[in-house]
Amino acid sequence: MILYNLFKFSLWIMYICFFRRVYYLNANYIPKDEPLIFISNHSNGFMDPILIAAMQKRPVYFWARASEFPDNLKGKLMYRLHGLPIYRVEEGTENMHKNEATFKKTRELLYTGWDSAFIAPEGNCVLQKKLLPFKKGCARLAFKMMEEKNWGIDVKILPAGVNYTYHDKFRSEVYTKLGKPLSVLSYKEIYEKDKEEAIAQLTADMRVALRNQMVYIEEGNEALTEKLLVLLRNNFTRGIFPMYSANPELCEAEQQMANYVNELGEEEKIKLEEQVDTYYQNLEAKGANDYAVANQNKRSVFWLMVGLPFWIIGTLVGRIPHILARNLRNKFVPFAEFSTSFAFTAAFFIWIIWGILSVVIGAFFIGWWTLLLPFGMIFFQTYAYHYQDYYKEWSYLTRYKKVKKKDELEQERAGIKCLGKDYMKYANKVLQ
Repeated sequence: MILYNLFKFSLWIMYICFFRRVYYLNANYIPKDEPLIFISNHSNGFMDPILIAAMQKRPVYFWARASEFPDNLKGKLMYRLHGLPIYRVEEGTENMHKNEATFKKTRELLYTGWDSAFIAPEGNCVLQKKLLPFKKGCARLAFKMMEEKNWGIDVKILPAGVNYTYHDKFRSEVYTKLGKPLSVLSYKEIYEKDKEEAIAQLTADMRVALRNQMVYIEEGNEALTEKLLVLLRNNFTRGIFPMYSANPELCEAEQQMANYVNELGEEEKIKLEEQVDTYYQNLEAKGANDYAVANQNKRSVFWLMVGLPFWIIGTLVGRIPHILARNLRNKFVPFAEFSTSFAFTAAFFIWIIWGILSVVIGAFFIGWWTLLLPFGMIFFQTYAYHYQDYYKEWSYLTRYKKVKKKDELEQERAGIKCLGKDYMKYANKVLQ
């Protein structure tokens, strides 16, 4: 448990480097002392469960494919970090009976009322903003627990939508949106009449509940919706802080936009797509960025000058871990679904090694004060990343000042009606 809690603390620090901002929404929906199963969409490898686990007090155990538990240091570490192995056909049908031990262990943990479990009902990890068909294992587990306790408990299944602005881009943002938990006890009457019907009904309800927590993009709408989401985000006034936020407005605005496109008729969709594409083409032709056209944020050259020395320090101390993690990802990870989680994990362990080396070397020069060196390095590295974000936005605004006939772009943007206040209730809001 000590290693797990240290890992959680380290993740908090890593997130503010890796992501520009982390949103954790509706944490009040997490029950305090009931058996709890988190269900989530599964689109980004290990990032999905650790985002849920790191942001709350209750310990979370998660299922992972058995190949991630080799008989070596990695396997032991996976167990210590609350991993539980699941054997699939790919690991050999002769091993699948071992899953019973994992199911039993999971039930025993959940009976404590404090430990919780993470399950991805899709079963497979696919980089997309929609859901695959659900498997029934989670529902079967929940009903098995209810039977073993003679329906004297109430297992709660809590939907947690993990929404990345970009799955595979460094310094993107992520919204983890929790929904109201489903009460398995409420399915007792159906279960006693027909077990399979109850399992199917609970599984279907889980899918609906989880979809409601996602920025859900239907097949064929990806390109148009993603372009609109970029424009939508620029409608909000945002500063560097807070790096962690519980404000739901941007996530809900993105959900609203995705749902709007999903519900459009084919002719309306084609017309909107032509309008958006034309706007993007005109932006490129004029060398402008929509961030500047939206004109919701101000960036000052004064703060760039003040922060320049700190950016230089942060870049120097963090350059080697950054490059190593990126190169390792590019060399060893051929699948986009796992590139982000691999890069994050690689950066995490490289930073540990980098911090130990800095302490050892620094001890010869500044003595015990060197123990503070890794924390200083992390601070300056984090600052450098945020400085780069700030500089990029300042450059957009500066270049836009030189653009001629700005009013043409501004009128064209205003003509995209689904970005306006009549369509988006959160448009032009200031986020805290």
